[in-house]
Amino acid sequence: METGSSAGSSFDVWSMPSRGLAWCDCGKGHELTESIVYRAFGEAEYEPSRPLTHEQLVDLIAQVWHYSEVCRFFHLAVEQAATRIHGKVDAYYPLDHGIDIVGLFSKTWQGCPDAACQAEG
Repeated sequence: METGSSAGSSFDVWSMPSRGLAWCDCGKGHELTESIVYRAFGEAEYEPSRPLTHEQLVDLIAQVWHYSEVCRFFHLAVEQAATRIHGKVDAYYPLDHGIDIVGLFSKTWQGCPDAACQAEG
C-alpha cells in the first residue's frame, strides 16, 4: 500500500507533479503546498491534537478549493485520495494523513464530469 510522506514511505504527495485542475484561480499557476493546507486547517479552527473526521476532511478540501458546495464526484475523489494515503476511507484520520489527503486530492482533482456541477464550483 502506498501512503503519504508522513507515513514514512517513498511516496511523497508534495513532490509529485500536479495532474489535475489548478486549485487556485488567481492565474499565477502556483502549486498547493503543505503550508497552505496547514494554514487552512488553522483557519478552520480544527484541533491539531485530535484526528480529523471524514466530514472535516471533506470540508477542509472544499475550503481549500473555495467551493461552497460539493457533488458526489468530489466525494469520490476524496475517498480515492483517502484510500491511497490512509489505506481506506475511515471515520477519522491522523492530522498528517489528512494533510496529505488534501494534497493528493488537489494534485489529482479533474473536476466534476457533470456539466450541471461545473457551474457550482
